[in-house]
Amino acid sequence: MKPIERIAMYLQFRAITPHSFERKIHLSNGYFSKQTKNLGSVGSDILVKIHDNYPDLNMLWVLTGEGEMILNEIAVNQISRVNDFSNRYESENRKLKTLESDVEKLNVVLKDKEKIIGLYEFMLNGNNKTGTIADTY
Repeated sequence: MKPIERIAMYLQFRAITPHSFERKIHLSNGYFSKQTKNLGSVGSDILVKIHDNYPDLNMLWVLTGEGEMILNEIAVNQISRVNDFSNRYESENRKLKTLESDVEKLNVVLKDKEKIIGLYEFMLNGNNKTGTIADTY
């Protein structure tokens, strides 16, 4: 039995329509039905989406047929905690990248301001010198 057939068994067991399954994991309309009909393979990106949206489905069972179709509650809770941690990590990582970008922009502004201050100081010091070249000798 292929993974696509085991996924179909899970959907039937949970009374999930192919259309709602496709919508939930962002597949094109009719994709799953076509794959099921042709006994197509399931790509890793789709397996990840299935895992993220249906944490009670045992992915080892989907891939190999080994074990139980449904994970026990403890395993589901552990997967949920890992997914929550992963989501928080991604969120914090995005915030960090935004902050790094902001710091880079501030550094550019600071350098520009330092140049302007240096130019003003040069102009002020240049205006204070009223002597001529002959005065310096």
